[in-house]
Parts: sequence; structure tokens; C-alpha cells
Amino acid sequence: MATVLQDLKYGLRMLTKSPSLTAAAVLTLALGIGANTIIFSVVWRPMRYRESDRLLMVWETTPEGSRSSVSAPTYLDWRDQNISFEQLAAARRASVALSGNPPLLVSGASITANFFETFSLQPELGRFFLPSEFHSGGDKVAILSHEIWQSRFGADAGIVGKTIRLSGEPYAVVGVAPADFEFMGRMDVWMPLAFPVGDLDRQTRDLLVVGRMKPGATGAKAREEMRTLAARIAQESPTTNRRWSALAQSFSEALAGPGVRLELILLFATVTVVLLMACANVANLLLARASTRGREIAVRVALGATRWRVTRQLLVETFILALAGAALGFLLAYGAVRYLATFPVLQAPGLAPIEINDAVLRFVAVLCLAATVLSGLAPAWQTTAANLMEHVKAASRTAAGDRKQGRLRNGLVTGELALSLALLVAAGLSTRGFIRLTQVDPGFPSKGLLTAHLSLPAPQYADSARVRAFYSHLLDRVRTISGVEDAAISTGLPPMSAEANQPFRVEGRDPASPAASGVAGYQTISAGYFRTLGLAVLKGRAFTEDDRQEATPAVIINHRLAEKYFPAADPIGKRLLISYPVQGRTGGSQPAAFEIVGVVSDAKNYRLNEASNPEIYVSYLQAPTASEYLVARSRTSPIGTEPLVAALRNAVGAVDPDLPLTSVSTMDDRLSSSLAGGRVVVTLMVIFAFMALLMGSTGLYGVISYSATQRTAEFALRLALGAPPGEIFRLVARCTLRLLLIGGAFGMALALGVGHLLGSMIFGVSPYDPVTFATVALVLLAVVLMASYLPARRATKVDPMVALRYE
Repeated sequence: MATVLQDLKYGLRMLTKSPSLTAAAVLTLALGIGANTIIFSVVWRPMRYRESDRLLMVWETTPEGSRSSVSAPTYLDWRDQNISFEQLAAARRASVALSGNPPLLVSGASITANFFETFSLQPELGRFFLPSEFHSGGDKVAILSHEIWQSRFGADAGIVGKTIRLSGEPYAVVGVAPADFEFMGRMDVWMPLAFPVGDLDRQTRDLLVVGRMKPGATGAKAREEMRTLAARIAQESPTTNRRWSALAQSFSEALAGPGVRLELILLFATVTVVLLMACANVANLLLARASTRGREIAVRVALGATRWRVTRQLLVETFILALAGAALGFLLAYGAVRYLATFPVLQAPGLAPIEINDAVLRFVAVLCLAATVLSGLAPAWQTTAANLMEHVKAASRTAAGDRKQGRLRNGLVTGELALSLALLVAAGLSTRGFIRLTQVDPGFPSKGLLTAHLSLPAPQYADSARVRAFYSHLLDRVRTISGVEDAAISTGLPPMSAEANQPFRVEGRDPASPAASGVAGYQTISAGYFRTLGLAVLKGRAFTEDDRQEATPAVIINHRLAEKYFPAADPIGKRLLISYPVQGRTGGSQPAAFEIVGVVSDAKNYRLNEASNPEIYVSYLQAPTASEYLVARSRTSPIGTEPLVAALRNAVGAVDPDLPLTSVSTMDDRLSSSLAGGRVVVTLMVIFAFMALLMGSTGLYGVISYSATQRTAEFALRLALGAPPGEIFRLVARCTLRLLLIGGAFGMALALGVGHLLGSMIFGVSPYDPVTFATVALVLLAVVLMASYLPARRATKVDPMVALRYE
């Protein structure tokens, strides 16, 4: 310990003698460590649940391979027949109106009896549901989320036992869920989910299923078992489940969503490269500094110091730099993390908040040690490997050790340039892909559209005639608002966060044929929806007010569905068999025949980076739904949002004064919000890539500057013998060009590999896009030339007499 303290004191004294080098090294490491700390805080967040690695989300998968919610009979079969899960629970999401002043539309879920047990939770107040409360007559009980308990009920400790009204019906509050508990998005109210006997339909897929594996069970085994059960169900129920399968995902992967995990891994890989480049820069600084300490090291060795003893001394000095860099990087990360924590797009249900915690502090400590080894080991080893007698003779310029150090410095800079090029290519491809994504045509003109959500409470609107009457009166009022060109309703609006998958069959086709059945998105809409949104009717007609309950069931399909299932025939007049519960027409597993009356143009109803899905549209007059989106098109663009919103609220209040209007936004805002996550990822990638470029150019500047300084005598002699300054400039530039060509060649090879890996993540851009590669190459060339210009110009200004006299 005494010698370690001695090394620390000596190291501090030596570093204070070179303040500029010390400051540069500390700042470089701070940027690398800070960037890694920021991304670690965002990416590696623990889940809030006990033994979360045992939690799996289980989905049904469509014949096309996309995941889908689960039907009640399938869930019950899974629950009763599996051997991998100790608990398998289900939830059905729904919006409910919470009575009060003002009334509030809240997100809710009906859950099975073992739901909270699956997550190993304890209530904050009261209790969870009892088995007796999952039967008709005893199911009017509710559990509040911690957030709604605080915001709506003022954290009233006596809330348990009180009665609240949900969608107009009285519910007794029996408990409050623990703080910060979320399940696939925020849910404010939890209610019992009971399955009526004999009234279950495998085609109504509306359950979210989560399971906790038994101790010792593995995810791979659970996935294989669920696929086996799904195959068995498909054999037993071929009409509804043929070619359907099952997918079991880790809970964290299900929360992240498709593609998000890959984007986060890419970000983490990017900042790891930034840290490596920071360490390489510091290593180069230490190598340059070592050349001035050659005689000191030689004397220490001559006096009996072992190579390990000297190496340890140099590593302690590097550790001091790394420690200072880690402290500064931590401060930078602390401010950035607090800022990023305010981004809603970075929040995820079930994950701990973005914050600096013990895990982050441990990660910073690991980075500090890693930076010490990566930055200091090679310079220390090279310095102590120098020829002792050469240093004693003061022939350091031609010493073998210096030649080795020069090769190491050049190698480090070459690696930095290669990594810089690869990161710039990755950032360029991601940026171009994101720009292409923002330019994607959603299939309709989004300017001038204002959207909002309505959910009608069950008691007042239990009768479908009342639902029809409400929306009919509301649309009449909205269309009379000054500045409104048209208005309509729909059960979903682009971009939807989840697909409402609806199985269907084409009447008259062989059930065994792949073209006989499929899955499509399903929406109930009002007449005028296509006109309001701006979708073109390609064949047939749109819905009219005559498409009522007593009329022939009618359906409109989009172009994608018509192209896929009617490629050589006119779909108008054909019929689709649909088992979606339509009041008075379908029930159980008995499908109803809907006549195709029109084909409409495709819209990007789900994700802008995917092709349009097959879609089915049904008139709300034939299939009334309590929950609908309202969309209004303004005659002027951009929309005068505030006046129009106020007018919409007044129109809703005139029809039902107790009904809240929620999720009010423009269509442009909805589309922009769907890209918010990608926007953050691309922005961070560009920032980190240019940080890497800055470090690479700084390292190159240092090497060229040091090399030119070491050759001062040579340049002075050349100038004294009559060499023009341009010749000296070319000598320095030739060294720069050699490093650039080697680094560029390795960088291009690495960039091609990076492009291949990014192929599935970038939209509308080739992973080998020549524009991106050429632009990056030119940027790198310009930066390298600027980094080498000052050392080269300084070399041409050497005074031969001064330099030679000094020698």
C-alpha cells in the first residue's frame, strides 16, 4: 500500500507538469465514458418485477407470421394443458369512462384471477380479487392503479370500500395496485375477467397472455411447448386455427417492440467504439509523452527497478487520468440522463425509470478500469521495452523502441480512422433511411386532419340503436362547424399501435386452399370516412347511410386484400365469411356472409416502414362499436387547432355533456409520434459518429504533429540544402495520405459489413448505398486534410539555423 500511495503521489506530480496533455486525456476519456454511461442508463434498465427472466408474453401468430392477441378458448387450452408455466394469466384491454367532475376516459383491463400473482405483486392498499368475484353478480369490483389513485382521488387512504362509477355502473374499490406497475402500457383500472360458459369464439382474439415459468424451465422449452399446443389446437379446430401458431417472447422483448432491441444494441455498439477510440487517443498521447521520459525510465531501470515496477508506475498515472475522466464523464452523463428521462418515447411499461442508480455507478467503475488498461497498458509496455543503452546514449530519435512506438501510434490512428469511417457510414445509412421514412406517403393527405377518441359508457349505450344515434347526431353537428370540410368515425386511425386482426374466409372456395382464408385488419367506419381521410374508392362504392342493420351485410376491402385474394377476378359481389361479433348477425363460431361492395386504396394503417396490410371495412351502422375515433378535415391548412378542438368539445357536449373527448391531436402529430423512437436513435447515432470522427481526426493531428516535430532536424537540413517549402509540405502530406489510405481501406471493408448488418433496419436505402459511402469518404478526406494541414504548414516554417544550432 505504501508503494501504491507513492506511485499515486508521483503520478499526480508528473501529470501536473504536463497540464495540456492531462487536460486533453481527461476530456477525451470523459467523452467516451460519458457516452457509454448515457446509453447504459437507457438500455440496461432492470424490470420492476421479481425474477423477471421467468416472465414470458405468449401470442398467437397469424398464417403470415405476425403476432396476434389470443382468443379465450385458446388461452384456456394453454392454461390447462401446459407444463412449463406455474401461472398463465390473461388481460383484456378496454377504455372505460370514470364518472366525476369532469368525467374521465381511462385505460382499463379485465384480468384473470391469477394475474397479479403471475407478477408476484402485493397491493399497496386493500387486496386483490377473490375467486368469488369472477362470477356474474360478484364481479362489480375494481382495483385502481397507483397513479389514478393519486391524481383522481388525492391518495385517499380510505378509498378501499368506496364505490366509483365505471362506464355508468357502480364498482366497489377493493384495492390499489403497487406504484409504477404497468402492463403493456398504462392501465388505470383493473376489473375481473370472467369467461361465460358456451359462448367462446376462437376467432375473437382480444386477450394479452403473460406467464411465469416454473423454476428450472427454460424459455426454449416453453416456446417449443406452446408451438406444439398451437399445432394441436389447429388440428382440432381447422376452421379457425389452421396455419395459426404460437409465439413466446421474453417480457422485456415484448415490451420493447419489433426492431427496438436491435436499435438499442446498435447504439451500445456505437458508444463502445467511441470509448475504444478515446482510449486509442489517450494511448497515443501517452506514447508521445513517453518519448520525453525515455532517459528517466532508463535511469530507474539502471538503479534496479524491474520492468513490472516501472509499468505499474505508468499504469497508476493512466489510472489517475481514467479516474478523472470517469468523474467528468459521470457528471456529463448525469445531466444528459436527467434530460433523456423527460422523453416519453424512452419510457417503457415494466422497466425501471431512466436514472443514475447503483448499477450505473458500478458500470462507470468498470469503464474506469477498462480505460486504464486499454489506454495505458500498451504505452507502458512499449516504454519499458525501449533499449536502455540507446536512451543512455541519448540517441532516442533512432532507437528501436521509438520505431516500435511510431508503428504503434500509426496503427492506433489507422484503427481510429477505420472505425470512424464505419460509424459514419452506419449513421449516414440510418439517417438516409429515417429521412426516407418521413417521406413515405401514408396513402392519404394528412394535412388538415384533426383526430380525437370517444368511448361510450355501457349502461347508457348498451343498446346498439343508442350507439348509432349518438354518432349520427355527433357527425351532423361536427359537419356544421365552421371550417370543417367533412367528418367521420372509425375504430382505428393510422398509425395504430396494435393490429385488430380479423380472420375471414372467401365463400365458395376450397377450405384447404391458401387463397380460401386469411387475416386482415378490421375497422368499423361511418359513411364518408374514405372521403374525409382522402382514400380513393377504386371499384364499387363507399358506404352510405342505407347500409343499416336491416340491409344486406356489406364490406369494403382495400387494394392489397383484393390483389392478394382476387388477383384475376373482380371482387365486387363476392362474399367474405366473417365471425367478428356483429350484433344481430353473428355469434359464437357461426360466421356471417358480407358482400364486397367496394375496393379502396391502401393506407399505412400500422407502420410506415411496412407494406400496407390487407384491410376490411364494415359500416358502423351494421356493426356499432362503443369505442371510436373521430376525425375531422379542416378546409384550411394548417388547422386552427385550438378553436377547432373547442368546437369539437362543444359538439360532443351538446350530444352528451358527460362524455370526455380524449387523445386530441392532428394527424401529422400522430404520424410524427410514431417515428419518435427512431428519431432519437438516429440523432444519437449521428452525434456519436461525429464524436468518433472528431477523436479520429484529433488522433491523426497528434501523430502527424509529433512526427513532424521529431523530423525537425531533417526538415531543417533539407531547407538548408535548398529544398523548397513545398517539398517539406509534401513529405508531411505523404505520411498523412499513407495513414488515410490504410485506414480508409480497412474502414471501407468494415463499413460494408456494418451495412450488411443494418440491411433489415434501414428503410428504402441500400445497405451499400453509393451516395452514403461517397459522402462519408469525402467528409473523412476533408477532415483528415484539415487535421494534417497545420503540422505540414508548421514544418515548412522551420528556421534551419535555429533548428540545427539546437541540435
